Amino acid sequence: MPEKPTHHAVAAALRRVDGLVLAVKRPDEPGEELPGLWGLPAVTLLDGETLEQGVRRLGAEKLGVELTPLRPLAEGEQQRENYVLHMTVYEASPGGEPALPPRTAEAMSTLYVDVGWLPVEAFQDAADKGSLCCKLLLNVTANYPA
Repeated sequence: MPEKPTHHAVAAALRRVDGLVLAVKRPDEPGEELPGLWGLPAVTLLDGETLEQGVRRLGAEKLGVELTPLRPLAEGEQQRENYVLHMTVYEASPGGEPALPPRTAEAMSTLYVDVGWLPVEAFQDAADKGSLCCKLLLNVTANYPA
């Protein structure tokens, strides 16, 4: 059996001084992975794209804000049906208040349906249902001071 390809992705962890973390809600649509769940904003890296470039693109494309990458917090892998997901959670700082850009027919990746600031514990439901970025965030919470 051929080896599954690896897809590299980066999720952005943005935390306010009150401890709340930026969360995005995935669409509740057929075929959507983790439909209707709150999680971290993330993108699959393009060929040759660095983690930092991915974080910046994530901010521009999915959150309508400039993100400054600060440091990697955690990474891990998860077996998916047709590929291996390699995810890095990267701490980032926003250059303004994140907001959802308009959805367009040309959008190639998941566009979220809501955005908000939630306590870290709110990511447990998605982690329990298989969200790798949420599992990674919860695993580093003790090392991610407010």
